[in-house]
Amino acid sequence: MPAHHTITASESGNALVELAITLPLFVLLILGAGEIANLAWASVEINNAARAGAAYGSISRANSAPSNLGNIQLAAQNEAPKLITSLSQVTSTQLCTCIGASASSSPITCDQNALTSCPPPSTIQVAVQVNTQAAVSPLIHYPGLPGTYTVRAQATMRVLQ
Repeated sequence: MPAHHTITASESGNALVELAITLPLFVLLILGAGEIANLAWASVEINNAARAGAAYGSISRANSAPSNLGNIQLAAQNEAPKLITSLSQVTSTQLCTCIGASASSSPITCDQNALTSCPPPSTIQVAVQVNTQAAVSPLIHYPGLPGTYTVRAQATMRVLQ
């Protein structure tokens, strides 16, 4: 009986040693999951902001025009106000394509000469492309990893005629 008692006594600290070894790994795993969730949330927000800007620009040709960039930027910023703090984080481009009678397409410039660049019976299709970006700071700075991450998104929508 004493032999059994000495084996139990010698193993009594094993659980504590195992906990001391694995607890830092579990904490690191949970913090890593939090960081990934933070970046995923920021990515979703930036994508939604790009879509909101493109949705505003797709309402009409006037909304998608380069002269209306401020309103497109504002629509994107309203979608992600915590991440997009400067309107310079949102850019917009109006894209024009000449769709031929044989369903062939070729990009053209969106200006006053677009009609001459796309002779009838071809049609001009207009789209708006919105790019957004934001710097995301990690919850905890890990040595060897960047202090900020840049999250980018792009959305393209056809302009309603």
